[in-house]
Amino acid sequence: MNVTELLIPKPVHVAVLDGRAFTLGGATRISATGAAVPVAGHLASFLRRATCHELPLVSDFRPGDVALELTRTFDGGPEAYALTVTDAGARVRADTPAGLFNGIQTLRQLFDPAIEAPPDGPAGNTDRQRDWTVPAVEIKDAPRFRYRGLMLDVARSFFTVAEVKEQIDVMAQLKFNALHLHLTDDQAWRIEIHEPENNPSGLEYANLTAVGGAVNHPGVGLTPGRTGFYTQQDYRDIQAYAAARNITVVPEIDLPGHVNAALAAVPRLNPDGMAKPMNATGEVGYSTLDADIPATYEFVSEVLGQVAAITDGPYLHIGGDEAHVTGHENYLAMVREFARIGAATGKTVVGWNEAAEADLPDGSVVQYWFGDFGQVLNKAEQGTAKVIMSPADRTYLDQKYDSTSPIGLSWVDGGPFTWSEYYQWNPAQGGLEDQHILGVEGPLWTETVRGNRQAYWLLYPRAVSLAEVAWSPQEARSLGDFRRRLGGFGERLANQGVTFQPAADVEWSATPADPFTEPNNTTEYGTIEA
Repeated sequence: MNVTELLIPKPVHVAVLDGRAFTLGGATRISATGAAVPVAGHLASFLRRATCHELPLVSDFRPGDVALELTRTFDGGPEAYALTVTDAGARVRADTPAGLFNGIQTLRQLFDPAIEAPPDGPAGNTDRQRDWTVPAVEIKDAPRFRYRGLMLDVARSFFTVAEVKEQIDVMAQLKFNALHLHLTDDQAWRIEIHEPENNPSGLEYANLTAVGGAVNHPGVGLTPGRTGFYTQQDYRDIQAYAAARNITVVPEIDLPGHVNAALAAVPRLNPDGMAKPMNATGEVGYSTLDADIPATYEFVSEVLGQVAAITDGPYLHIGGDEAHVTGHENYLAMVREFARIGAATGKTVVGWNEAAEADLPDGSVVQYWFGDFGQVLNKAEQGTAKVIMSPADRTYLDQKYDSTSPIGLSWVDGGPFTWSEYYQWNPAQGGLEDQHILGVEGPLWTETVRGNRQAYWLLYPRAVSLAEVAWSPQEARSLGDFRRRLGGFGERLANQGVTFQPAADVEWSATPADPFTEPNNTTEYGTIEA
């Protein structure tokens, strides 16, 4: 089967051309100038290791080269690209570096899947310096939605900087462009907050990670959750790595509920001045900040201010979900004030859909996950907020596939929760239209997840489904066609060392490693430096 028929996400336009294939060999160069050079460097880094060819970066083009060009393509938005491959070379054209990055991910999938295997890995090709061919093709492509994200819950079980980078590499090839990091919760606090010079209430900010970063989630999962936290430099490092791969990091500080780790670490956040006991169970909805003490607003202002200051992207997520013990009026007042504080940092405020009931700044983003849709729709129709669609029964990647799954949760009604359920839905639903929707995000909560191998098993192939839901036109998608392409994509994941759940109703081109018998560490492939 021609590899042009296996691309994921499915491009808007693909035309197979007459003529000979392009051959990447020892004489091939990669051509780019200006702002295209960093993207070309990323492509060169991947291809050099995959093929062992030198592939020098140059500023001119000659037949047989791969060219990345920043130039007007077509009216498809800032992430659109055009890719033309003939025997004379491969050209990726786009208006922006983001578009070029999307284009090189498509080019990558036009090579044989063996290119994904590390030279010295178990699937490695011993003849790496052979010629690699790409069929003659013309592709014009652009995303349906401008926000295409995954969420990683690092609060309940910690992921190292190296593991997060590895996740970024895997998701980038599917043209995801947002990584939402759930940094705080009842169970733990994972982001360093420095002691400020001005601290009227004497709040112990260093304790957030000294206490809250040392807790794991032991109650569920095959092994206890992992402890740790990110220094602010770690966070900047993750951001830089993500930005080089067209991915924006979205930090979440969950407020005013899901705050027990903060209440345990900073006693003065409690009205009696006494620290709450740490609670690393899966219980939800039992903690809240106090709307009536000044320390609450001082704390939130300092934390959101520091997180915003080290965040390069435009978004700041303030949570807002499952605040069951917060009085209703206090909830509305705190969310309104926290959103105001967040917006004052210059960021676009994001909140879970419960926050839609509060008075949010114009231009905010509401992330729908469960429950009442009416307030979300009202804000969208009024034009005061955009919507990220994360309905739990179609996007929650922590759910068990079925009753035999050794990890995962099972609180969402319905099921089974397989790749097909995550593919067969339209984000424009319940009165929402595309113009109201910022994008789609798949959250991975980690009560039961330990390390990347287990994370990948829950993520993939369902995240592959979500990548196409977020990118490809609704009318261009069909289950049977995607099933065939998904089976082919399995070989790429397996060659990268990425575990996935091999659904029985897909004809897979490769068998993944078992995440429950293999060592639970990072994949053999590792990360690709920018």
